[in-house]
Parts: sequence; structure tokens; C-alpha cells
Amino acid sequence: MVRNSEKINLPILQNWDCHVCGTCCKEYLVRLSEDEVAKIKSQNWDVNEDLGGYQPFRKTGLFKNKINLNHRPDGSCVFLGENNLCKIHGKFGLDAKPLPCQVFPYVLIPTGNEWSVGVRYACPSAAKNLGTSVLKQRDSIEEFKDKLIEREKFTITLAENKVKPMLSSTQDTSWEIIFAIRNKLTEMLKNGKQDIGHSLRCCIALSNELKSTNLSKLGIDQVKEFLDIFGKVTISDVPVDAFAVPSPNWVGRILFRQITALFTRKDHGPNRGIANKGRIALLKAAIQFARGTGTVPKLNVWVSDTTFENIESRRCELDEESNELLKRYYLIKIESLQFFGASNFGIPFWEGLNILLLTYPIIVWTSLAQSSQDPMVDKIQRAISLVDDHFGFNKILGGLRQRYGFNLLAQRKETEKLVAWYSRQSI
Repeated sequence: MVRNSEKINLPILQNWDCHVCGTCCKEYLVRLSEDEVAKIKSQNWDVNEDLGGYQPFRKTGLFKNKINLNHRPDGSCVFLGENNLCKIHGKFGLDAKPLPCQVFPYVLIPTGNEWSVGVRYACPSAAKNLGTSVLKQRDSIEEFKDKLIEREKFTITLAENKVKPMLSSTQDTSWEIIFAIRNKLTEMLKNGKQDIGHSLRCCIALSNELKSTNLSKLGIDQVKEFLDIFGKVTISDVPVDAFAVPSPNWVGRILFRQITALFTRKDHGPNRGIANKGRIALLKAAIQFARGTGTVPKLNVWVSDTTFENIESRRCELDEESNELLKRYYLIKIESLQFFGASNFGIPFWEGLNILLLTYPIIVWTSLAQSSQDPMVDKIQRAISLVDDHFGFNKILGGLRQRYGFNLLAQRKETEKLVAWYSRQSI
């Protein structure tokens, strides 16, 4: 079976190299395949001399049938050595590491007959755009793709996969139409002449128009023409002034705060918040977020001593650097289609897009919860890393209860109101 013919689409705007911060090694459980377990066993690590008395593996799952790399009590991987360097990598090279460790922060996404490459901004170096252009890393990413196919034991090529992408829970479509919509959304982001909040509101407005249309009954040329027409109408109709958009109602605010709490929790690693105080502390935090008054619980290490009232009284003063960071984040997410289907718990296109665009007010709210003394771009970068740590990976967000909340915000037009509310600049 020929695999190398499957095209890979790389993000154009992204740079990345590992800067040995150790964040990923201190926060994530790495699930191992049987081959990876065997490979690490064959490396003959001494539990006492090499691993500080800790076993290399940890079993998880209801029946303890899943094997992960073990972690120390402080959350760090047992193979994390001095200066945040991986002992496996240092002794045996990159190929000896488990594949998830090799691939991070890249996400390989099957999209039609091609592979798209997303980027997890949970990695600080990715969020800061540090390192070598991803375009120059094609050979390595091609190799990761081949390893992934082998690791997951794919039995058919992408071309042989006849499963259609879902626009909604009841409407499937072709990948051609998905790509056409994707291209129009990215065009609106790239060509937006206002702030990123306005561009995102244009994307929401376009999606609202398209949801009521059965695009699958149209030919691809008709779809593209339809998108061009509605794209122009949308841009002209969406108000530039965020103050012209109605404020979110009480339902929207409550759901938003509850969702924000989920997206900004840090339960593991050096940046964790009150999770280390136990379940009761988390329960109290959930109640506090539902009320939306008083002191903001410190769900992560960056939350300052502030109140919900103080956050709502402040305005989002995005500088050019922060605006460009947000623009790059959403462009890469949408270009790679890293918001629906296989990369997001099987969620359909429109639903996944709504969740992605809802992360904007969450990111802004999270930046406002940080110290007012820090530069805005640093606060936005940390907020994006927090939110993207959960996006597409926190199983709670893919559950029926949370999806109901996301859909309720979309149906009540609260998503666009929230985006506008947290885009308001000072008068």
C-alpha cells in the first residue's frame, strides 16, 4: 500500500522548535502502544539509578488495560532529566521516544484524501511562534505521518475511506464543500480590515446563513459562487462597532462562565491552580463561577487577585501584536480543520466551528483575569495556551452536557454577542 502519495498541508504562518521548557513533560499523560512499551523495556532503564525509584509505566483505565508513561508526584515524567531534557531522547535519540512525544505539538488530521497539520498552542513555543518555519520541517512531519499510520494500524488509505464529513448531526457533505467553506472563512480572516473580533463575528454570521442551506444539493461551482455572494453581504452587514451588538443575556453569561471554568483549569503540572486542594475546592470554584460575583477562583497559576465584577468592568485593549497572535491562532485552526470530526470528538463542522469561535471571549476573559501589570501580548499568549490545552482534548467538552451548552449559545445567538462584548474597546 503506497502511503507517501497522501498529500500533507502545512501551516504557512507557523514557526516552531522545542525550547526545552518541559511543559509537555510535566502536564500530559502519554498513552503507549504495545510496541512502544516493548521498546522502552528493551532500553533497560534502572528504576533506582535512572528513574529515581519510580517505575517507567503507569496503568490507567477502568480495567487497568491502558499503559502510560509514569509521572513523579510533582507531575513531571519519570524520564524528564536535568535542564528539562528527556532521558530517552538524550540516550537513544528522537526515534526512541513514544510517537506522541515526537509529534507534539503537531496534530495530524485526515481531511479527505489529504492530511492537514494543526498545531497545539498549549505548547508555549508554538503560541509564541518561536523557531524554524514549519514549511521547512516537511520531511520530519511526513515521517511522523508514516509512523502514525503504522502505530494506529490503518488498514485503508484516505482515498479508500468513503465516510463523508458531517456539516451537522443530520447533514453530511463532500470534502470539496468543506474545503470551499474553509477557504472562505480563512479569506475573511486574512482580509479583515478591523480587529480580530470583527472578523470572527463575520465568520459566525456567514455560518448562520449557511446552516439553513442544503449545500450538498449544489454543485461545487455553485457553492463557491454562493459563498462569494454571502461573504460580501456578511461583511457589509456585520457592524464594525462592537457596542452596536446587543449584550449577552443572563443565560449566555452563566453558560459562558461555566464553560470558561472548564477551559481554564490546570489540574496538573507547575501551572496548576486550586486543583491541588482537592475536589471540594473545585466544587466551590464551580459554584463561584456560576454566581459570577466576588473573588475569581485561581483555577491556574496566572489568575490574579481579582473579582468577576472587576473583569467585567475592564475593556480588552488589544495591541497589534496581540491581534496578530489571535489571528494566527484562528487561521491555523480553521486552515487545518482542527475543530471538527476526528480532531474534536467527532463533532460536526458547524458545531465545532461555533465552539472554536467561542474560545475568543474565553481567551480575552482569561487575559483580563491576569495581572494588569503584564504586557497584553503575554497575557493573550498564556490564555491561548490554557484554552488550547483543552480544545479537542478535554473529553468533558465533547460530552453531551457541554455540547448542549455550546449549542444553546449558538441557537440563542449568544456566541456572537459574547465575541462582541469581549471585543469592546475603551471609549
